[in-house]
Amino acid sequence: MRRIPERGSHHGFTLIELLVVIAIIGVLIALLLPAVQSAREAARRSQCVNNLKQIALAAQHYHVANGTFPVGSLMKPDPMFLWYQVDDQSTFVSMLGFFDQPALYHAMNFDRSIFSGVNSTVAATGLAVLWCPSDGQIIGKRSRFGPYAGYAGTIDNPNLTVAYSSYSGCGGTWYPEVLSFGDCFVRYPTPISSSAHFTAINNSLNGIYRYGIPTSIAGVTDGTSSTLFYSEKANGAFSTRDSLISPNANDSACYNWWGDCVSGDTIFSTLYPINAFRKVPLVRDEDDVSWVEGASSFHPGGANFAFADGSVHFLKDSISSWPFQAATGRPIGVIDNSGVYSLAPGTRMGVYQMLSTRAGGEVIGSDQY
Repeated sequence: MRRIPERGSHHGFTLIELLVVIAIIGVLIALLLPAVQSAREAARRSQCVNNLKQIALAAQHYHVANGTFPVGSLMKPDPMFLWYQVDDQSTFVSMLGFFDQPALYHAMNFDRSIFSGVNSTVAATGLAVLWCPSDGQIIGKRSRFGPYAGYAGTIDNPNLTVAYSSYSGCGGTWYPEVLSFGDCFVRYPTPISSSAHFTAINNSLNGIYRYGIPTSIAGVTDGTSSTLFYSEKANGAFSTRDSLISPNANDSACYNWWGDCVSGDTIFSTLYPINAFRKVPLVRDEDDVSWVEGASSFHPGGANFAFADGSVHFLKDSISSWPFQAATGRPIGVIDNSGVYSLAPGTRMGVYQMLSTRAGGEVIGSDQY
């Protein structure tokens, strides 16, 4: 008869051994989690860099086809403002033909406002190339604002719906909003340049993008490799309840609309430092607020920027910038005369501000940023 060997006796884990094993596993997870998060953020940052490269490439192709970069703030008559000309169409809409978006390009009526009913499909369509994955809440984001009423109360767009962008073009060291000044409103078809105040504001702008005036590469005399072109804007970092505008204002909903060129939407300036939402108070600034006017991101330590030569660089928060008042965030020595900006004698720009000018004559080495 076959003998069945006796099985060896075994005992289970003691409570102390079990607790030790759980503690070791916990330590390993604690060590591994930051590495996983870091790897994910590296992938998101890489995708953001790729987005900015595609945007800069589209602008370069636009330049090849048209001889200039797109207009920063294209002025158009708008039904909400009794057909006065206002800053309307964004650079992204102007470049639709170079974003591999033929359907959206052909859906756009370029003779009408981006807010008009005929362009409602375009305004409400989001583009993945305009979303930074580190600002995850902006992906696929849309907001509805109800009827868009025009002249004599007529409804031009029954349900204005907008999509958003994580990126904006460089308007230089400041980019005042002309809608803040009544004498800049000019009724179509009279040219907007007939407003002396509008012209004075535009003449003070020193970035690649301006109101109604395109810039060519020849006009970037500081050098395309030393001039900011596009930056990030961290929409998710904006205040969700901003009493500076109204009791129920929502900055993350009211700014970064991809289709129009209001400065809080698709134009940025270097008036405030990078990631102002971490550095300066939330203060009113003409038609903007401090946190949304400048460049910002959720990438640790700074933000990605495309330069006019098509390259993309990560600028650190620690980059040299002009000093500002702690209470207001406003830069020291910068004078705002109803939207016409100037510098007080002796005021010096930081490297960050120098990079944002197209023809300031500054000499900046790559080791400075």
